[in-house]
Amino acid sequence: MAHEIGRRVREVAAPDFFFRPGLWDPSAVLATTMPARLLEELGEDEARRRIEAEVERQIGVARANVKSQGWQVLGPVAARNVSPFRRAKSWEDFGSLSPTFAVGRGNHEEREAAIAELKAFRAAYRAAWTSYRAGDRDAVWPYGTYMLRVRHRVDVEPAPS
Repeated sequence: MAHEIGRRVREVAAPDFFFRPGLWDPSAVLATTMPARLLEELGEDEARRRIEAEVERQIGVARANVKSQGWQVLGPVAARNVSPFRRAKSWEDFGSLSPTFAVGRGNHEEREAAIAELKAFRAAYRAAWTSYRAGDRDAVWPYGTYMLRVRHRVDVEPAPS
């Protein structure tokens, strides 16, 4: 809540059934602070009042949008009681685009460059993968294959300059 800014520190713990033990720090401390410039220009009371007013305004806009769409938003108790095994009721147009990159309308040169870059990456990745599967553990992977570097400790090309 806006009135807690700069006043409350929360310590949260990661549930151990979601994460492998030792993978991440088991807890985190979250503190919110009032922006220094806001404090200097407005003082704490006025800054807090303006933040609370803006939060209320944005909540009102969001609620009006939900209502205009005919949607419903579950409250906290209802959300906790929804079965994780129920199917989602959202729709996607069958056969609609699922773009790999976006360059904006009319940017044909950027689109062609993005396509060429993607094709080059996939060709380099395929060559490295084929070589790696054949037993070449010194195969150099293209830039952007981070998980291979981390998990299998293989060499990855340096970032393009």
